[in-house]
Amino acid sequence: MKGQWGKLLGYVLGTAIVSAALVFVPPLLGSGTGWLPDLISSEGSSIDTLFWGLVWLSIAIFAIVCGVVVYSMVHFRAKPGDMSDGAHIHGDARMELVWIIVPSIIVLVVGVLSYMVLQDNEIGLYDPAKAQDKGAATMQVDVRGFSFGWAFRYADLEDKPLMADENAEPSSELVLPVDQVVKFTVMSCSGKEHLGRIRTETLRELAADGEEDEYAKVDPGLCEQHWDATTKEDQAKAVADAEHYYKVKTALQDGKDISAENQAFWDEQPTFHGDNQYADVNHSFWVPEARLKIDAVAGLRSYVQWQPDRVTGPDDHFQVVCAELCGAGHNGMRTDMCVVSQDTFDWWLGLATDERGDANCVNLRLLSCLGDDPGDRGKAIEKIAALSKEDPEAGCGDVKEQAA
Repeated sequence: MKGQWGKLLGYVLGTAIVSAALVFVPPLLGSGTGWLPDLISSEGSSIDTLFWGLVWLSIAIFAIVCGVVVYSMVHFRAKPGDMSDGAHIHGDARMELVWIIVPSIIVLVVGVLSYMVLQDNEIGLYDPAKAQDKGAATMQVDVRGFSFGWAFRYADLEDKPLMADENAEPSSELVLPVDQVVKFTVMSCSGKEHLGRIRTETLRELAADGEEDEYAKVDPGLCEQHWDATTKEDQAKAVADAEHYYKVKTALQDGKDISAENQAFWDEQPTFHGDNQYADVNHSFWVPEARLKIDAVAGLRSYVQWQPDRVTGPDDHFQVVCAELCGAGHNGMRTDMCVVSQDTFDWWLGLATDERGDANCVNLRLLSCLGDDPGDRGKAIEKIAALSKEDPEAGCGDVKEQAA
């Protein structure tokens, strides 16, 4: 029997070695960077540790199961010409207990560890007093997803806009300061919400042509009301209305009866005129290099926070992507994201909307080539923008040569 156990152990170890090789060797032969993208957030390290722990656990379980299967196929196979039935064997109560208890313990341990990582990453998100060593958020970014793109608005924790021009257009790229804990307030503005946001521009264009269009008739939605709120009272009402809307919508979807008051509230909501295939679409806000993501739900605010811990270099290419299938344009729902020094971020916030054109992530990445003190950032960005347009592959050497 000892010999059989030794052979079984050999099959299990062989399967484990082959499985590990299949998991870890291919990425090294390809890009050489492994399975996971670069890590740019302080919170991501615990997530990576949990991820690789689960990978090794999966390899171990896979090796045990496949090792036993292969061993059984080799040592208990029927001899050539043997068409008889196999031996009738009764189950083993001890083994049944083992394969019930052990998986249950594994699931429980994984669940507890996952909860601990999630709780640690959310410290200070809802209660800044519990931020401890991790630090509470110092600013927030309102994130709005729409079919199919992203928009970002920057504010302090009191909802006061950080842009020098409080009426500045939302940014289409995500720019963050290094080493600052940022709280993201995320909502979907898809369908009628997104169309409502462009209503004024559409009406202006149609009026100039003396025409009308069904999309121009879209009323402002709850998401748009919150986005455009300028006072705390308006913001509070927009939040309360959004939460009320979500509860009523959920009740109706579940087939529940609602009160006359809730029915009146529902009837007062914006009516979508036209093709409604994109109405109330959900998205998911995700920066792969930060590891953390959160769903962007139509009519409901959700939150996530993380701390970028490295400035984006000229060879880095980080993006905000949608991690939830949201329609025909899902694969193109992505935009650039970059992390800059605090001084550069403060300068960027002070730019007017029409001055931010050249100060995009492509050029901000190249600006980092000039160090923490690049001098006049406005002039530097102008030169870098001209350089990047002329040579999209320009690197730090080109930028330093231009600045010399």
